[in-house]
Amino acid sequence: MKYIEVHLQTNKVHRVEDVLPSNSAEAAKFIECSNDAVEMNWWVDPADGSLHTQRRWPREEAREERDKMLKATDWMMASDFAIHKPEHAAALADLKTYRQALRDMMSNDPILQEHFPLWPSSLKQGNF
Repeated sequence: MKYIEVHLQTNKVHRVEDVLPSNSAEAAKFIECSNDAVEMNWWVDPADGSLHTQRRWPREEAREERDKMLKATDWMMASDFAIHKPEHAAALADLKTYRQALRDMMSNDPILQEHFPLWPSSLKQGNF
């Protein structure tokens, strides 16, 4: 038996404990979990309380999130942005790969896993 605390806004498991905290205010934040394999960042489906290792995205919700992520990088694709200089060719290639991965993810199953493409490390803030 495990005890989990679930973050209310993200529905992710925030804390996992083997023993219920002795402080009653802390203990009230936890729920019992019969799945001993549960770990932090598992997702709790708000519809039925079931646990998943990753969030499941309905197709339209995933498309909306994906579109936001693409829109957030549109400005970087402008030809006058510094990433288009020859010395940043590798970062530009990473950005293009990231954006293509976002586009490609919609060709998968109708229920998508949480694994949106990760932001490339070569594009850390302040590089351009």
